[in-house]
Amino acid sequence: MRRGLPILPLLVGLVLVPAGITAFGFSVYGEQLTDALPFSSAPGHVVSHPTRPPLPVRPTVAPAESPVAPPLPASPELTRQNVASLFSSNGVKGITFAPGGTDFVGRGEAVQQGVGNLLGVTTGAVVTLVAHAWNGETASHRCDVLAMQRAQLVRAFLVARGVPEEAISTRVVVDPVWGPPSDGGPQVDVLVG
Repeated sequence: MRRGLPILPLLVGLVLVPAGITAFGFSVYGEQLTDALPFSSAPGHVVSHPTRPPLPVRPTVAPAESPVAPPLPASPELTRQNVASLFSSNGVKGITFAPGGTDFVGRGEAVQQGVGNLLGVTTGAVVTLVAHAWNGETASHRCDVLAMQRAQLVRAFLVARGVPEEAISTRVVVDPVWGPPSDGGPQVDVLVG
């Protein structure tokens, strides 16, 4: 038996050598080839191929969210309970003022803000402001006038917060004796009905 040249290595060499030469030729003479070929483009020139016109693009719209219903207004009864809880948690019976004036004392301003937040989202509630003053609190002994000024301040604040003006009434009470020091000062009670 005669042994000849192995065929497989010859076939592989026959394919690889021309492929290598061709790749080398394209890399060296690439520019010359592109000029000679009828379908090639000049360097730096972009060939545009005829295409279909672009499809219209619809603007992207976020999916419609289901509308969120606004919270239901609190009932007058619930608001009454919330106002009482607000006073209780602040250790007061109403919106407190400094003796002899219309400035807030203690937690008076914060309590007024809380009452405004509660009443501003309530519909159909009737609000009565009971303004207190202590006998002898003013030098003129016109404590009723001072109490009414306090009530008007609270009333104006509540109206600015959205409470209908016609839903607010005021009363004045002149207490015969000074309140205990724990009360913080004379107050304006807020009664919700």
